[in-house]
Amino acid sequence: MICTHRHADCWVWQDVEVGLYGETEQQLVNVGGESAYEDLDTGRFRCTLCDEVGYYTGLWKRFFEEGVPCPGSDRIKR
Repeated sequence: MICTHRHADCWVWQDVEVGLYGETEQQLVNVGGESAYEDLDTGRFRCTLCDEVGYYTGLWKRFFEEGVPCPGSDRIKR
């Protein structure tokens, strides 16, 4: 299972709907931290905090771990 690391939380001021008629007010909202993932190549990503590698789909995982071709894998060097 891929980790759930994120960088520090981020709080920003946003317009939030508060009324029945579309009224908004500025509220401080936690939008979460920035993702710690970076793309390695087509089909794979890596956490920059723990170096765990994840795959965008099960087909890409099978390609990188077992060598089973998938759509687009003909353009990737293993």
